[in-house]
Amino acid sequence: MPVATLEPSVALSTCETALRELMTHRYALEFGPDWLTRVSTSTQRTRWADRAKTEADVRVPRGVAQVPNVGLAYANFYDLIGIAEDHWGPLAAALGKMNRVLPLLRRFDTLRNTIGHSRPLLSFEQDLMSGIAGQVRNQVTLYMSAQDDAGDIYPRIESITDSFGRRIESTVVDGEIAGSVSTHEVTVHPADTVTFVCAGVDPQGRQLSWTLHGPTHGVRCTVVGDSGQPIRLTWVVSDEDVTETASVSIYLRTHDAKYRRFGHFDHRAYFTFRVRPPIA
Repeated sequence: MPVATLEPSVALSTCETALRELMTHRYALEFGPDWLTRVSTSTQRTRWADRAKTEADVRVPRGVAQVPNVGLAYANFYDLIGIAEDHWGPLAAALGKMNRVLPLLRRFDTLRNTIGHSRPLLSFEQDLMSGIAGQVRNQVTLYMSAQDDAGDIYPRIESITDSFGRRIESTVVDGEIAGSVSTHEVTVHPADTVTFVCAGVDPQGRQLSWTLHGPTHGVRCTVVGDSGQPIRLTWVVSDEDVTETASVSIYLRTHDAKYRRFGHFDHRAYFTFRVRPPIA
């Protein structure tokens, strides 16, 4: 995937997601289950928890079933840079020497700040932002793929978020299922539309094919997109989907590849819903 194709908003999401993913994985290995308390301050964690509560108070009453767990999800990019600078050792295996990569992250944060204040980026700044995000994402992808015996061959699901804010994330492939939302806490009805924003990465940069299977009647939606680029799948609920235990499956495949990790697909995830008859 040519990194210059990344729009600023996508570049920002790509870089932040890659850093959070790497930090969560490496720090958990290095420091154990209490890694967050080792790499952050109580003030930071309180601030992040307050942001999470504020978001839940605002979004949940407006139809969002779930907001992200705290962790690093509510850390600002400059928080991530500060943590990385103080605890670079565990990240070096993926990102390399700090004196080469940290200046890029600081430059990226300057560009992010420009966007945050609604100031337009010049063309070379957009290319620079895209390039930095692409480099970080590729290095993290190659590292995470190396943690998996077949990770340099097959793609993996990175994240999927549904219309209600429910989200699954995957760092390395551990079985065919990247993740699942298995609680039937969301009720939908025929004619409702549910969307899923999906992101996946391929270690060889190939295009990815995403397929959504509804509770009945098989394939409902298929989209082909670039590795690392978010795509959107849509499920239009039908009368035939009515059940108290509706499962929507999302399959990831390398587009036009001859071989698949799990027979006819490379990775999958599923979300469950209650589908009830139309409201009279």
